[in-house]
Amino acid sequence: MTTSLKCGPIADAIGAEIVGDPNTVITSIASIDHAANGAITFITGPKYLAALRSSSASAVIISRQFIDETECTRLIMDNPYLGYARLTRVWAEHNRGVQPATVHNSASIDDAAIIAEGVSIDAHAVIEAGVILGRSAKVGAGVFIGKGCTIGANTVIHPNATLLHGCTVGSDCEIHSGAVIGADGFGFAPSADGWEKIYQLGAVQIGNRVSIGACTTVDRGAIENTVISDGVILDNHIQIAHNVMIGKNTAIAGCTGVAGSTTIGANCRIGGAVSIVGHIKLCDNVMITANSFVNNSVTQPGSYSSGFPLEPSKQWRKNAVRLHKLDELSRQVGKLKS
Repeated sequence: MTTSLKCGPIADAIGAEIVGDPNTVITSIASIDHAANGAITFITGPKYLAALRSSSASAVIISRQFIDETECTRLIMDNPYLGYARLTRVWAEHNRGVQPATVHNSASIDDAAIIAEGVSIDAHAVIEAGVILGRSAKVGAGVFIGKGCTIGANTVIHPNATLLHGCTVGSDCEIHSGAVIGADGFGFAPSADGWEKIYQLGAVQIGNRVSIGACTTVDRGAIENTVISDGVILDNHIQIAHNVMIGKNTAIAGCTGVAGSTTIGANCRIGGAVSIVGHIKLCDNVMITANSFVNNSVTQPGSYSSGFPLEPSKQWRKNAVRLHKLDELSRQVGKLKS
């Protein structure tokens, strides 16, 4: 079945002003280079204007400064990319329709669990004693939710995610497949006989509107909780160690590792494959670019980088040799100055 919506309701839903025919029928969402008749698209800057002028799109989400660049139906927003994001939600909800709340008969639900109205639980999910599932939460197939966990209203837990005992997840969150919330932190004490395990007695506390990507792990605290604040978004394959604290609306890209007891402030942006050592603090509004190594606290907002961009191997080898000679060169310069 082909999904279709008219531009008028779309504009109302995403908070746009409409210029053109509100009855224009939209049957698809497309990028500006692939938008054909019936499609709605968006542009975020002047470099896309040539493609817009040659496009057959039926509608475009666009900023006011470009309103005269096309005759198709225009949905005017200060931030077209935000409009596109809202459009995807509207489109997905319209396409999905109203899903009835169901509990599959193969799900294992302890009698001591509390299940609110409108909760859906899919096949082979396991809900242990003391779990509280908030209104309209959705639990995918094969999900495990351990004893005493609390899941807020409208939170979606995708198939085969794992939440171990005592963890708390707020409302309107999304936890993707393969994520593990509340595994033991990496705590061991050396002894004459090897490593002595430190039992991890804390839990994980996740705020509202948090998104956790596929196969991301958030370890439980050693004593106090690991804390993920409201609005945080974590990409796939991220490691968050025990007792890390992440401030509101921070975004972390894939394959990043954050060692234990580190505090990351609010509104930070951390690129992919960043390594952050333990027991340091990043203040609010810090951006760390991809592949950086963070080994000290960051006390001033701004953008920080480390590492070398890709270059031909022959040149890299020459630069590596020179890098190893920097200390000797510095000493020689110091002697010349004296």
